[in-house]
Amino acid sequence: MTKMTKRRWRLLIFAAIILIIGFTMQQREKSAEDAIAAILDNAVKRDGLELSQGEQVLANLTGNEAVTYMEAYPLSHIKTLNKKERAIFEEKPAYHLVYLIEGKPLYEVDVLRVAINSELEGELKDMVFTMNEQQYVLYWAKQKKVLEQSSNTQKLLEQYVK
Repeated sequence: MTKMTKRRWRLLIFAAIILIIGFTMQQREKSAEDAIAAILDNAVKRDGLELSQGEQVLANLTGNEAVTYMEAYPLSHIKTLNKKERAIFEEKPAYHLVYLIEGKPLYEVDVLRVAINSELEGELKDMVFTMNEQQYVLYWAKQKKVLEQSSNTQKLLEQYVK
């Protein structure tokens, strides 16, 4: 092979890698948008809520009881967390919430405890809530996003977490 042919192959391989990375990122973004749209489209149909801590189920609510503790406007404000921001929170979730429609999961979020208070800044600081002198945030692990919560989530945790 000549020197020019090797260079063309390298450029071709480099271009293919760039195209694959671009396609993968585009698919991830589309997947996130589809997940958000599905949640918003089905938010009014939510009829169940499960709260757990590790393997232990703390509450399994249905009907009006579940609706009482649900976010009125789910995903009203979301923020993607980068690795540095994710490190501010404890690795393992303190609690886990599953929002259900007819017993099937619509979406799941983790409640993460803040590990490093001094690192909280700006938009992220506004999404944190306090319970029992600890700070927490709702984390949509599947999409690596933090969700703003209303007082309903905090009421749920205060009611069922001892």
